[in-house]
Amino acid sequence: MKCTSFGPDGRWRTLPLTPQRRFGLAAGTEIAVALAVVAAASCGSEERDGGTSAVYDSAGVTIIENPGLDRPLGVQVTPLADLIPPDSALTVVAQGVTVDEATGRVFVADRPNDRVVVFEPSGVYAGTLGRPGDGPGEFRDPDAVSMDPSGSLVVWDSRRRILSRWSSGGDFLGEERPDLDYGGPGFAVGDDWLAVVADMATGIVPGRQLGLVVHEEGSTTTLHEVTEEVGLLELGRGSIPASKLFSPIIVWTNRGDSIFFLNGPDYRIDKSVGGVLELSFRRSMDPIEVTRELAVGKIKSGPGPYSAILRRSGLEAEDIVTALGYEERIPPVMRVTAAPGGRFWVTRTLDGFTPHAVDVFDASGRYEGTFDAPGVPVAFVSDSTFVALRLEEFGETVLALHRLRRNEGS
Repeated sequence: MKCTSFGPDGRWRTLPLTPQRRFGLAAGTEIAVALAVVAAASCGSEERDGGTSAVYDSAGVTIIENPGLDRPLGVQVTPLADLIPPDSALTVVAQGVTVDEATGRVFVADRPNDRVVVFEPSGVYAGTLGRPGDGPGEFRDPDAVSMDPSGSLVVWDSRRRILSRWSSGGDFLGEERPDLDYGGPGFAVGDDWLAVVADMATGIVPGRQLGLVVHEEGSTTTLHEVTEEVGLLELGRGSIPASKLFSPIIVWTNRGDSIFFLNGPDYRIDKSVGGVLELSFRRSMDPIEVTRELAVGKIKSGPGPYSAILRRSGLEAEDIVTALGYEERIPPVMRVTAAPGGRFWVTRTLDGFTPHAVDVFDASGRYEGTFDAPGVPVAFVSDSTFVALRLEEFGETVLALHRLRRNEGS
């Protein structure tokens, strides 16, 4: 079904109401019914922001269609400090960064060094948590960090398969073994629930099946799934499995009990509360069409498993592309980050691996504007200070503090 609304040029335009393709298993019945009603209902559009957004509401599901034309947000981004420990050894991934809202302290999982590095809100080094080992308070693969509702730091050690808890002051509070296998990226902890991207091994489809799941009181609800296709790379003395280039990953975040995730390859963010879809906000942007040249560029950009294969095998980037292949269409969205004031920052890309711009949405999912990305925003120290991850030459990742200020008169 289609309906009409004002476009950004002030003219009438036709908007497709695309029904949900797939939104989970355990919660699928309620969600499928709600979306079927949305697709079949008459269009009740609400003109917002000078006619730039179209809003549909039916069966408790709100769908917001935002225009694809960028609008400058009217802000300046100033770099403040790089977050570097005294030994200068810090390997960072996006899911390995979180901030204690009460103190502004930044916690960074340093997986290769089996520790969590702590920084003050100013970026000054404050110390480390944990050490290498297999006992309580020790790490073998600290992959991701999160804050629980009580304000404790929670660390997921993927090799030991445990969750360890730490006070904001650095005291070890204990550990537990979750019932779910961690597939990454990231996890979230509630008062009585755990959300994580888990391996969904079924033996039905080739490759790796990943699901965004919520575990609560002995039951598990699947919100979203993707399939990561896997191929074999011949390395002379044998072969190793490796993912197809640009294989889909689950991009998601949470704010309290609400979970937001990318439902690609379109620019579409869905919100689920208690396993039920409540909101879906989109921008009218086409997926990225991947070329062979783009796939080769991804391998050469590093970091990641492909760069390690290049170093060890003697293969060229073109050889890996030929052996593994690549997805033909990928989302323009790299990451979704919950920001202060209920807003959302969506990091956008033009090539699938380099941050290009950050789109800002209000709490209802309406587009507010865009600014140039200084990296991938991953956490917030305050209303105006955020932490972003940038990629340096030779694949080095650097975490840095930035300050956001509105332009005069904006």
